[in-house]
Amino acid sequence: MRRSLLFILSIILTVTSLAATYTVDNLPIPYLQDKTQYVSNPDNLLSQSAVDSLNLWLGQMEAAHGVQTVLAVVERIEGGETYDFCMALGRKYGIGRKEQNSGLIILLSTGDRAYTILTGRGLEGTLPDAICKRIENYQMLPALREGNWDEAMLNAVRAITKYVDGDDSLVGSSDFDDGDTGALIGFLLCMLIGLGIIFFAIWYDERRKSYCPSCKQYKMKKISSYTTKNKRLGIRTHHDTYRCSHCYFTKELHWDENLNSGSGAAAGGALGGSFFGGGGRSFGGSFGGGSFGGGGASGRF
Repeated sequence: MRRSLLFILSIILTVTSLAATYTVDNLPIPYLQDKTQYVSNPDNLLSQSAVDSLNLWLGQMEAAHGVQTVLAVVERIEGGETYDFCMALGRKYGIGRKEQNSGLIILLSTGDRAYTILTGRGLEGTLPDAICKRIENYQMLPALREGNWDEAMLNAVRAITKYVDGDDSLVGSSDFDDGDTGALIGFLLCMLIGLGIIFFAIWYDERRKSYCPSCKQYKMKKISSYTTKNKRLGIRTHHDTYRCSHCYFTKELHWDENLNSGSGAAAGGALGGSFFGGGGRSFGGSFGGGSFGGGGASGRF
């Protein structure tokens, strides 16, 4: 019985170990889905506050200097060699702007007790190997030996940012110009025409929906409006009643407003099955085809 339990336990540990091992192909890259997210933290080894700070700093660095970064903190990687992993990651995605090869990869594998800072060819002058090693030894290692992954990554990025800020030759991501002004103007014109068609379609659809859903002859008119408050829930509910002057079809719309924030949310039915609403979404980023020549530094703790 004891042997069986040990065998089952060994299988569970093996499966768990395999599940926590990342390859270049299965490592999540949040930047591709949301261009404000530079940090890959699939095992939740970093706190959310640290992830937010790192994303903010790395976003500012890309905007100001065109440095495109992937920072990953995982439990284990295939092979356990962070340098090889970073080089393969850089080749796979082409991290960094091609115009100045300003890619940066920072990888920490806690289970392998290994780390790498890899710089694109265009960053090797800004962050030479000796500087990367100094950052690792003095900014990362003390925190890594204490198991403080947050502090290690925050210290590293803070130090890297100072060196990058001191290099005036690095150009911000918004300043890149492909030189094809005519193509750009044509693209913008197509965008404007497309947006015009979309706005017209939305306007026409909302106008159509404002007609009576019963007879479809006349627009619904508001005949009454009042509000109620729920102080316990902290909301104000608006009640609007609409009626068709042709067939007298009546519809009530109600929606809630948060008394604390002042934001409202539609909660009732719309005249034609829908009402005004909307939401935002993040847009994914794309890497610029940068190349890596092996600059940077690696180590273990």
